Amino acid sequence: MRSYDRRLAPLIDVFKFKETQRVLEVGCGFGHDLIWTAQAGGGRAVGIDVNSAFVDIARRTKASVEKHIGRSIDVDIRRCNLLDMSLDEQSGLIYMKDTFHHLEPRDEVVARLSALLGPGGTIVIVEPNAWNPLIQLQMFRIRGFRTVVEKTDSATGARFIFGNERLVTGVRLRSLFKRRGIHGLSKTIRFLPTKLSRQSLLVRIALLLERMHLEPLLCPACIHTIYVGRKE
Repeated sequence: MRSYDRRLAPLIDVFKFKETQRVLEVGCGFGHDLIWTAQAGGGRAVGIDVNSAFVDIARRTKASVEKHIGRSIDVDIRRCNLLDMSLDEQSGLIYMKDTFHHLEPRDEVVARLSALLGPGGTIVIVEPNAWNPLIQLQMFRIRGFRTVVEKTDSATGARFIFGNERLVTGVRLRSLFKRRGIHGLSKTIRFLPTKLSRQSLLVRIALLLERMHLEPLLCPACIHTIYVGRKE
C-alpha cells in the first residue's frame, strides 16, 4: 500500500486541489489508479484506453467501488485512441502509468499530449525504469527487436500502432516534452518489485534504503521512473 501511494503521490497532490478541473488518464487499463485517486480529490476525471476489454472491466470496477463506498465517483471511462481525442478537450492534469512506452508514433503522441494539456497544466508519467538491466532483459524477452507493432482491438476491429515495451528514460521524457513547451523533472523510485512484496526481509531492506534516500544513487536498481512536467 505504501508503494502504491508513493507512485500516485504526484498525481494526488495535483488532483486534490483541482476540484473543477478536468483530469485525463491515458491508458487507464482496469481503471484502478484513476478510481483510487478520484476518491482523494474532486476533479472531473476521464480515462481512455484502446482495449475494449480493459474499458469494460474499468467500468465494472467503478460501479463496484461506488456501491462499496456509497457514493458516485466523477470518472468517465472511454474506449478511445489518444490521437483521436478532440483538442477541445483540454485537461489541467494528464496522467499515465506504464503506458507511455506503448504509445506510437512517439512524436505524434507527445505533440497530442502537449496540445491536450491546458496552460499551467501538469503531466505525470510513471514508467518502468529503463536504466534497470533486469527490467530491460525482461522486456527484451517479451519483444525481441520488435519495438513497434500493429494491433487490432478484437471487439471493434480498430487497428492501431503499439509500442512493444519500447522503454524510455526520464532524461528522454524531459527532452521530448521540453520541445513542446513543457518543462519538468524526473526521478527513480522503489527498490522492490510487487511480486516480491510478500518477502518480509526484502521489504524491510528496501524500505530502509528508501528511508535513507538512496534511490538517486542506486538508480539502476530502482523499479519506476516518474516524470512531472508543467506547461507554461
